[in-house]
Amino acid sequence: MADIIIFSNVERQYQRLEQAHILLVKEGILQPGCRSLFFSSSSVWDGAAEKEIKDAKAVFLIWQGKVFPNAFSEEAEKILRKNRIPYGIFSSTLNEIEAARDVSAEEIALVSRYLSYSGQANYRSLWLWLDQRFRGTKQTIAPPVKLPWYGVITRPEGQVKSRIDSKQEEDVADLAAANRNTTEHNTEDHNATDKKIRVGILFSRENWLWQDTKYLWVLIDALENRGMEVLPIYSLWSDNAAEEAAGVSKAVQALFYRDGKCLIHALVNTFKVEMTRSSGNDPEFLKKLNVPVLQGYNLLGDYQRWWDSYIGMDPVELSCNVVEPEFDGVIHELPLSTKEYGEDGGVYYAPIPERIEKYADKVKKWALLAHKANAEKRVAIIFHNYPPTNDSIGSAQGLDSFASVIALLAAMKEAGYQVEKVPEDTADLCQTITSGITNDRRFLTEGQMKKALAAVPQEKYGAWFEQQDLFLQSEMEEEWGPAPGDVFQHEGRLLIPGIPNGNIYIGMQPPRGFGEDPGKIIHSPACPPPHHYLAFYQWLREDWKADAVIHVGTHGSLEWLPGKNAGLSAKCYPDAALGDLPDIYPYYVTIVGEGIQAKRRGAACLIGHLNPPTSHADTYEDLAELEKMLDEYSHYKVQQPGAEETIKNRILTKIKEMHLEEDIPKDDISDDAYILKIHTYVERLKHMQIRTGLHILGKAPEGDTLTEYILVLTRVENGDIPSLPKTIAAAWGCDYYQLEQDSGCILANGENGAALLDKIWRICTAIVEKLRADAFAAAAIEDLFSLPECEDVPFTDELRQDLRQVAVFICTVIAPNLALTKQEITNTLRALNGEYIEPGPGGAPTSGRVDILPSGRNFYGVDPMAMPTPTAWELGKELAEQAVSRFIREEGHYPESIGIILWSDSNMRSHGQCIAEVLYLMGIRPVWQRGSQRICGLEVIPLTELQRPRIDVTMRISGLFRDSLSAAAELLEKAVNLAAVQEETPEDNFIRKHIEEDTDDLMEEGLTKEEAIRQASYRIFGCPPGSYGAGVAHMLEEKNWETVHDLGDVYVRWGAHVYGKKEEGQFLPKIFRRRLQGIELTIKNIDNHEVHLLNSDDFNAYCGGMNAAVQSIRGKMPRCYIGDSADRACAETRSLGEEFRRVFRGESMNPKYIQGMKQHGYKGASDLANLVVHAFGWDATSSVMENWMYEGFAKKLALDQEIQDWMREVNPWALHRMTAKLLEAEQRNMWEAQPETLAQLKQLYMEIEGEIEDRSDEK
Repeated sequence: MADIIIFSNVERQYQRLEQAHILLVKEGILQPGCRSLFFSSSSVWDGAAEKEIKDAKAVFLIWQGKVFPNAFSEEAEKILRKNRIPYGIFSSTLNEIEAARDVSAEEIALVSRYLSYSGQANYRSLWLWLDQRFRGTKQTIAPPVKLPWYGVITRPEGQVKSRIDSKQEEDVADLAAANRNTTEHNTEDHNATDKKIRVGILFSRENWLWQDTKYLWVLIDALENRGMEVLPIYSLWSDNAAEEAAGVSKAVQALFYRDGKCLIHALVNTFKVEMTRSSGNDPEFLKKLNVPVLQGYNLLGDYQRWWDSYIGMDPVELSCNVVEPEFDGVIHELPLSTKEYGEDGGVYYAPIPERIEKYADKVKKWALLAHKANAEKRVAIIFHNYPPTNDSIGSAQGLDSFASVIALLAAMKEAGYQVEKVPEDTADLCQTITSGITNDRRFLTEGQMKKALAAVPQEKYGAWFEQQDLFLQSEMEEEWGPAPGDVFQHEGRLLIPGIPNGNIYIGMQPPRGFGEDPGKIIHSPACPPPHHYLAFYQWLREDWKADAVIHVGTHGSLEWLPGKNAGLSAKCYPDAALGDLPDIYPYYVTIVGEGIQAKRRGAACLIGHLNPPTSHADTYEDLAELEKMLDEYSHYKVQQPGAEETIKNRILTKIKEMHLEEDIPKDDISDDAYILKIHTYVERLKHMQIRTGLHILGKAPEGDTLTEYILVLTRVENGDIPSLPKTIAAAWGCDYYQLEQDSGCILANGENGAALLDKIWRICTAIVEKLRADAFAAAAIEDLFSLPECEDVPFTDELRQDLRQVAVFICTVIAPNLALTKQEITNTLRALNGEYIEPGPGGAPTSGRVDILPSGRNFYGVDPMAMPTPTAWELGKELAEQAVSRFIREEGHYPESIGIILWSDSNMRSHGQCIAEVLYLMGIRPVWQRGSQRICGLEVIPLTELQRPRIDVTMRISGLFRDSLSAAAELLEKAVNLAAVQEETPEDNFIRKHIEEDTDDLMEEGLTKEEAIRQASYRIFGCPPGSYGAGVAHMLEEKNWETVHDLGDVYVRWGAHVYGKKEEGQFLPKIFRRRLQGIELTIKNIDNHEVHLLNSDDFNAYCGGMNAAVQSIRGKMPRCYIGDSADRACAETRSLGEEFRRVFRGESMNPKYIQGMKQHGYKGASDLANLVVHAFGWDATSSVMENWMYEGFAKKLALDQEIQDWMREVNPWALHRMTAKLLEAEQRNMWEAQPETLAQLKQLYMEIEGEIEDRSDEK
């Protein structure tokens, strides 16, 4: 047992302290009985720790950085107080004392100085002081020796050692002095060689102090060998207030500037955790530096673990090395070192030479962007193209990619780039691209292949391929044959689609490969890309000699290729494909999780772009006619009782004609009550948020579009800022949501609720239009109360103040930030200039997150260790209760087993609401750490409080969830195991019940009891290690299926991989099928209305795929619910059918939406075709489409003469795709088409196919 114990939350510190005390004991200077131990915010209190401290003479729990009290420190303090042991719990760097007993503040300050000054001599002196203070021995003790807080290192003479041992300690001060003395000399040299590329390096003072710099010198050598000058500086992570020591921001100011000018062109950062959000740093020091910040990782594990694992980084590494630096706006690059142990047991960073060489190439590429004239830069602009057909070039969610590229080309030309031609419009760009070689080989002729822009000869690709990692070579040849393979190979050359435009190449990302070999969808979900994919990027680098690449919109396939989650190795395909190219990536800011994937696996500098234009749906056609009848009915019922009977039958007939009874069943209620329900439904459709077009990069909303943006952004609360429509509703004493619910009811003023809702929105519109007319001048806000629309609004003084608050928010925050949308273009150009792109949060602006604005920033995600937040917990609880209550109403019993889809994207936006829902369904709640609000534990909710059974939940996580939220996966696994061990009856604990049943079955099959329990407890399933997706979308696209059983099989093949703390993707299809077999209810949540079920095929692939798999295995379609928390104040749960028809009626069939898409030519047509394709997919998996819905698509899109003529002109391939998909639905007996409709579709298909073939022959 030890007398004196120091707990440190820094691994290196506790190890060095332990080394120092061991050496002192060996030298006979210190008696045994001192110990240094590691602890952290996640340390678990146990009997071993209690035994360690209960008889000690003094104990210190010391944090470097902020003190985060947790269960460990709290339990330790209880024991220490009880046993009257002197102790201190404090920060050694922030002058922050959490608790102490019999240790003075002065003594704690002294201990902090020894630790902060660091080094072997100071650590030895600390132990001697503690020995004298608490064991009463007589020692000769040196005071803390202050060494430089920051400086520039120079190469020592002779061999550089990886660390300093005790015999070398006396040299440290001399080395420090030498480094300090050379600082001015070095910066003068840098200033003198002004035309040189200079790179700064930031690394920890601790690394310099202990001479753990071997990896650093390997990096410096690599950079210098490429002709760059290097300015490596060590510093503290942030200011040490107690010692008045300068941190990194002051070190940067002192050493990276000369005469006010920045000396460097790129910055290598090796600091873990974020720097700019520390109170001890200047929050804008990186912004002022204005150079790209390239993150290099010093990994926390050894080389073999990193190399062998598909993970790359565990949750702790991911948090400190990746997540937190994203708040600084870094560009993620590569690992530089791994943590290894020396012969003396000390830890050091061992360089990874191959990674460092590639990292140095990347650094040079980024630094060159600031050096090279724009006229000399060569840039590749890459359209995504899924599926790889001509109708989908530029596939990007919410973005008019063609118009965006035209805007970008115009800006580039103005900035001096060699752009031969800026297309006149999207039709011009479409014609130029499709007149050459594209990814669509259906109509490709021999002549066209010979006219390809370029090709990579077999010999050249083969020579490059042989230089790649042997694992990668073997895997690719196994899947695609010897290089160069058959995909896009013509006469021994790999063809390169695309067009040149001066120094700008405009092309399409190559096909991922599943379309080239559909069999891989079933047999090889983690297959590598074809040889052509890698050859394409090789050509960009080596032949086109691109200085940078711009991937346009959300999202491509590069960042989803097989490999590690972060910290990529040479056998990771995103790394092999991209190589050293700077990747600049305009990305939909709402799709935050997938953007983070591009950031971490595609080394992208993100340029977040705004969501598409939005508006109220309003009513149209039959809905408008029905609304008018409902208003008349409401009027007659009050003003002329009895007269309403004349219109009632017309209403009921109209409801039947419109198939509204499918949305709102009549059940056993009266006609009057039913009509009131229909009135509510129509009003909610009328006021729902829909898209009315696509966003164009850099185009700020203006005119009526700006008004609509502001209305949707103020529809819900933004933090403490009230909702605009709710404020107006409150003036009449109404709750907005209740008003919606009572749309058909007559209010005290004689109006019905629908009329008052319309008035509220007219007032809101008038207010925004008035502010816009006054150029959003805050001085004009008081004039709002004089508007004709506002004069009769009975505002209270409090509500007047609320309205002022909203108006000020519009004028000072929303409008100015929307005007900054132009940054999407300017920041793209700044990134091409090698400048720093300011970071900002990602998420859905229209869901109460105006703080997401302005767009154009390098957006980041959230800390996975803090999910769910307390707010998300309450929201998740509400969604769980709604789901359970609804299921009981519909089925008459509790659901024993629920399947839920967990995506990183939605959990990042909502801060973990889906994670919270799963926990609450199981009757487990999170415990938050004081201060940091990170999750530090779980606790069981007693059944008396829960008031229902614990429900079994099977989770299908996405590959992105596995990668970015692995800490949450481990938390959920713990929750399952915690619920399972509760001694409760089968009726009260379905988790325990099912695990026990499955354990018995598995033991009968031959498993040991231990293994049977382990497998029976698996609840978290996902795609294969290093790969992504659910497989269903690929199978639907390739038409490689016959029945729902085929879709269920592929869902199991892609999703039956088990994940958890010790589970890394073991393939257990039998166990996954067992779990799916019991599912009675599936859940997929949505947290915003900027994207919905028909926006992409992912929603159907995951949720629809689970429905199909359950139906296939169980023989019965499960209930499926969509939890909607877009408005946090009014979350609601709908059935899949209800949500699908809500979107179908409110947006898909809405002329307002369709006409909005028509404004975007080629891309608008492409998105309309995809709308039909996605609806078809949902019907294939979940049977949600009725005959009338298919007829609606056919008559309103494919067969409408105006739409048809427009699509023939702007994107005939999209019309072909849409028509083919409708015919496929009929052929598969999913749609019983009207004979006339079917005949017209067949005729159209033949016509358009002939037109496309003729067009192809003309090339």
